[in-house]
Amino acid sequence: MRKVLLATTALVAIGGVSAASADVSLSASASWLYDSWSDDTAAATASGATTNNTSATMDSDFTISGSTTTDSGMTFGGSIHVDDGVDDDARMHVSDDWGQIAFGEHNDAAKAASAGNSAYDAGLSGTQSMSSTTTPAMTTGLSSVTVVGSEAKGQIKYTSPTVNGLTLSISQADAGAASKDDATAMGLTYAIDVDGVGITAHYATYDVSSAADLATGTGSYETSQDGFGVKVAYGDFTIRAASMDKDSKQQGSSMGTAGYEASTSDYGITYAMSDAITLEATSVSSELSTGSTNGGDTFESTQLGVKYVPAAGMYVSLTNRSYELKDSSAGTTNDGANTRLKVGVTF
Repeated sequence: MRKVLLATTALVAIGGVSAASADVSLSASASWLYDSWSDDTAAATASGATTNNTSATMDSDFTISGSTTTDSGMTFGGSIHVDDGVDDDARMHVSDDWGQIAFGEHNDAAKAASAGNSAYDAGLSGTQSMSSTTTPAMTTGLSSVTVVGSEAKGQIKYTSPTVNGLTLSISQADAGAASKDDATAMGLTYAIDVDGVGITAHYATYDVSSAADLATGTGSYETSQDGFGVKVAYGDFTIRAASMDKDSKQQGSSMGTAGYEASTSDYGITYAMSDAITLEATSVSSELSTGSTNGGDTFESTQLGVKYVPAAGMYVSLTNRSYELKDSSAGTTNDGANTRLKVGVTF
């Protein structure tokens, strides 16, 4: 992304106090999405009825960031991200030879490690963001991505220096005074290049424990996630494979009244035909264990897509996703498809 430099050296004197300068930049992106879908139900809505199976949306993002490097080599800075005119997240960081400590809203240690290896998360049209109106309303526990972890405002994260290709991150997020829904996460990434083949592997864990959190009305529960993934890049091809297991326990029992165990895996390959055209094929499979709430339910999906870059900073993508959701208890199946056109710019 091309960044516009707002200020490189600024010296401000107010009442005899001088402020050291910092490199500050503004980056932005915007995209327009058009979705069209069909399935075995009238629509994936709460009422089960609709008059239109198409949707057009617009998204814009602006990020202001800056950093300063001290004479000793320590670097500190921060950023503010605005999504559609609303403050989406703000963060700051301090880094040195010992690594980096980051504060504020950002991907936790698990998500930072796992997102880049998920075939659907790295999809050409932003496939992870497809809403419940363009895919089946998923039953509790099923997932369309293998990304582990989340994003939280009250978070602190440490990332180690990379040593022989290995990087470790750990984070803790506080849910605030009204909730015990605090989360801890860990991500381990190993990256190596072997004879021109780039290999990246990750392991990520995410845990939330909230005993008797009556303030939020959730009672007693515990959620844990574990994920593995690998990305292989060779020439114009990139292959991804990842898996994620999730265990949610409620009311202090192995499953409880609304607990579940779920497993999700995805695979994908992208091929850069040229500097302007990229092709992709991805698949995902998710299932719930038989002892779970909605036990035995499954979701499977495949996607084909093409992305065209007519000029630096602009792209157009077209993807088609077909899916099948099986409700084991109801004995029903929902087959459908979604086509998405996306036009985006970065500046």
